[in-house]
Amino acid sequence: MINFREADARLLCTFSGRLDTLACQELDLLLAAEVESRKLPVVFDLTGVDYVASAFLRLCIRTARQTGGVGFSIVNLSPQVMMVFKMAGFDKLFSIASV
Repeated sequence: MINFREADARLLCTFSGRLDTLACQELDLLLAAEVESRKLPVVFDLTGVDYVASAFLRLCIRTARQTGGVGFSIVNLSPQVMMVFKMAGFDKLFSIASV
C-alpha cells in the first residue's frame, strides 16, 4: 500500500491500490511518523493509485503542513485522480504533476 525510500534528498512515498477511508486510517500514523523522523521534503508518488477518498486529501494537507508546504509535492496522478485534486482545488495548493 505504501513504500518509503529516500532519493535526491527527498522522502519518496509510493502508494498503490485504492486510497479509501479505511486504507488512509491505516496509513495515518505510519506516514506522520515517517515524515517526522526523516525531516526531508516529501513526494507522494501515486503511480499505482486509481481512487482517492477525502481522507487521503486530509493526509496531503497534514503532510504539507509537516513539511512547511514548499517541501511537499505529488506526482504521477492518473487522470481520474487528478480530477479529484482539481475539484478540491488542490492543484492550486500543491505542486502536482500528472502522468
